[in-house]
Amino acid sequence: MRYSKKLGQCFLKDRNIVKKTVDAAQINSDDKVLEIGLGKGILTRELAERSKKVYVIEIDRRLEPFAREITSKYDNVKIIWGDALKVDFNSLDFNKVVANLPYQISSPITFKLLRHDFDLAVLMYQYEFAKRMVAKKGTEDYGRLSVAIQYYADVEFVCKVPPQAFFPRPKVYSAVVKITKKKPENMLPLEDPQFFEDLLRALFQHKNKTVKRALLDSVHEIGLEERELRELLEDLDFNLKERVFKLGVEDIVKLSNLLYRRIKNNPTSYQSDNIKNNNKKIRNKK
Repeated sequence: MRYSKKLGQCFLKDRNIVKKTVDAAQINSDDKVLEIGLGKGILTRELAERSKKVYVIEIDRRLEPFAREITSKYDNVKIIWGDALKVDFNSLDFNKVVANLPYQISSPITFKLLRHDFDLAVLMYQYEFAKRMVAKKGTEDYGRLSVAIQYYADVEFVCKVPPQAFFPRPKVYSAVVKITKKKPENMLPLEDPQFFEDLLRALFQHKNKTVKRALLDSVHEIGLEERELRELLEDLDFNLKERVFKLGVEDIVKLSNLLYRRIKNNPTSYQSDNIKNNNKKIRNKK
């Protein structure tokens, strides 16, 4: 078959990497696993051997011969033909995710997964993307992606994967990353998740600048006028002179909550529809 560049098809063929990936997910006979991307089924077979159930989402119907071969041998494998970004995960009963992801959907599929309830995921990413996922504050790779993912989950680098582990060979190295979803009770409380995302975008557009300067330079991202933001930052219980890339997840959550509370108390100064709607809900509850 012709491999689709549009779909980012690079099929895993190295059985050692397959074993490392499945071992990292600690798959057992009680697990129900979601796999995104069938490929030629090398990972699917290993998952089927170890787990109770495997759901495989695949968009490319040309892979039906591989799907038929697998489902004829394993009755615990269900193939779902469709776009993983559009499939309703709530309709699938899984507790773990193991996949060699198409790299062009790495970010949206990861955040879609993080909005769903699962125990852990072991996923293949482009190496540079994986480095940003696991990066710590103060390092070169630390950024918006690092904070956004690490707020919701603990992330761990499993192994680096060379191009020859795939066919056709990609031009870049890959990496396997383990993502363990945090329990709600272990997550830092957020006043407003949407405002947190807006704030991350504003801060990390200028990650080498001070917090105050970064916010003023990207004030539009949080729906404020510069004058309004300066007023909100006045006497704020936060070190606004710190460089953005030196802020940890806890620091940014604190800043988000402090700013949001001030905005909530001054709703007329804020232009975001999200916050205005939230303020209406708060007032109605009162």
